[in-house]
Amino acid sequence: MGKIIVFFNHKGGVGKTTLVHNLAYALADKGKKVLLIDADPQMNLTASMYRLSTSMEYSTANNSKWSQNTQKYLSLVEYLDMYLKGEESTKQKYEIKSGKSYIHLISGDIKLSASEADLYQIIKNSNTYTQSIPNKFQTSITDLSKDYDFTLIDTSPSASSIINALFMMSSNYFIAPVSPSFFSLQAIDNLSEVFRNWTNLLKDYQTTRGFKGLNFDVKFLGLIVQLAKRYKGGGKNYTSSTTAWIGDVNNSVKEFQKYALNTGHSINEDEFRSIFPNRDPFIIELCCDFTPQLRTIAEKEGVPVIHLTQNICKKHNKSVDITKKDGQYKMSLDSIKESYNNITENLIRL
Repeated sequence: MGKIIVFFNHKGGVGKTTLVHNLAYALADKGKKVLLIDADPQMNLTASMYRLSTSMEYSTANNSKWSQNTQKYLSLVEYLDMYLKGEESTKQKYEIKSGKSYIHLISGDIKLSASEADLYQIIKNSNTYTQSIPNKFQTSITDLSKDYDFTLIDTSPSASSIINALFMMSSNYFIAPVSPSFFSLQAIDNLSEVFRNWTNLLKDYQTTRGFKGLNFDVKFLGLIVQLAKRYKGGGKNYTSSTTAWIGDVNNSVKEFQKYALNTGHSINEDEFRSIFPNRDPFIIELCCDFTPQLRTIAEKEGVPVIHLTQNICKKHNKSVDITKKDGQYKMSLDSIKESYNNITENLIRL
């Protein structure tokens, strides 16, 4: 069975979707079969995978690219309805080839908010007819993952989301993307409370010897720091404010990790070092902030940043040269490619 990894942080704007998008391509480029699940009603991952770059393509008009794709490809709400309500669908998962393999997508769905409300009522008001729903939810995810090396789940930044809680307790691993800000630090400080609330909410559905429920087997892997500020010289020369913040966040994450380890929801320091060599527990990778120009070009072209080429850059911005030695664009792109490649190679150790 493939590895199921949830990406969650209840602080938005930390580059979570960008991270998931690029890691999916990086894993596929190495020959790994990847499934993406867009569990965020904002559907940014879906838009990235559909390669939508204009408001016309993203509109709800019948002839728009968005509407054509949603009519053709399976959404998360439709997939869950197949398992939880026994409904049928002839739609297929969205597929795109990258490198040596393929990436499949269970698309996001604006109706996920309504499904969220329904599931919350089921969980809070359990009865004989509904107590099997969480197990069916978990089975729907584990059945999917059997055909893939990695299933990556992009969640919403909601600490109160029952769907986030169900995905978390149905998965193998959890990674928290963060950015160097006070609010991200605060979010890490609050992770223990988030997990405690989710555990209390779902405790009656945990698998026991005589009851099929949720496994509660998820393990915290660590943090991935996105948007780290560096000096113009490039490389891994981080600004003093970023360096100080990294020290603070490492202290905070160790407090959460202790709680998670005691409740069976984290790997230990030795396991971390065996998976992520040359990294300090529990920071998996520091990813430098890449320039807005590169991000904009990638969005317009509908590709992950790691797949940018000079021809693509010239097509959208002739001033952007990613081949110039010691140029800011080349250093920025080389840095982010190295970071995502490091994460990918280490995840393959799981």
